[in-house]
Amino acid sequence: MTISSEEIRYIANLPRLQVSPDEAESQGRDLNGILAHFERLKNLDLSGIDPFAREDLETTPWRQDIVQTWDGREEALSQAPRRDGDFFRVPRILEENDE
Repeated sequence: MTISSEEIRYIANLPRLQVSPDEAESQGRDLNGILAHFERLKNLDLSGIDPFAREDLETTPWRQDIVQTWDGREEALSQAPRRDGDFFRVPRILEENDE
């Protein structure tokens, strides 16, 4: 699968991006290189390999969770555009159901 410069310009035009012919050619080369790499990966023989096996789990360093006090609340809240007591005030993003 290869992607042409015309296809790059068409895709770029969907969100109204302007792409010069030189940029489209360069991006097409880059994208085609990425697609070729995935094509090589697709052809690898992975039979007998457990997709969920992770050897790095044995070497993960663990640390103790230590509760620490933090006294920077007032400094953080002082930089908030709006606050409500000890909390940041943000615009409502959820709508209430009118059922």
